[in-house]
Amino acid sequence: MSGQPSPLLQLKVAHNEAASKLDYFILGVTLAICAYLAQTNPYAQLGVNKETFLLGSLLVFAASAICGFKRIESTIAAIRINATILEEPNLQVQAYCLQRLRDSQEPHWWYVIRNYLLGAGLLCYLATKVWDTYQNHGWIQVH
Repeated sequence: MSGQPSPLLQLKVAHNEAASKLDYFILGVTLAICAYLAQTNPYAQLGVNKETFLLGSLLVFAASAICGFKRIESTIAAIRINATILEEPNLQVQAYCLQRLRDSQEPHWWYVIRNYLLGAGLLCYLATKVWDTYQNHGWIQVH
């Protein structure tokens, strides 16, 4: 047998590296969005106004960033647990723990929640901008 890793192992390693890079990239972009909105959004008293809705969209993006951190954290924990399991000398315990690790969906759920919050933040921001445009031109009556 040659010292080369199998093609399947190479694909898994490439997939994990790409997924990790994507997670870091999305987290960086989300934090940049939060910084931009925090710096450029006007602020006023809470109420039914543009400023409150912009604050809401910022909070949705911040929640998405938290989920991004949690995804990276849970992925790193899963890798650590996997390494610990592979050191286990008892094959039955090893098989049981590996099955439990495969059944764990925590990184996946953080991924899903993060992506839905990113979409919701974008929709909230765009809806606020459109609503504010119509409100300022008198198309929506605000008393």
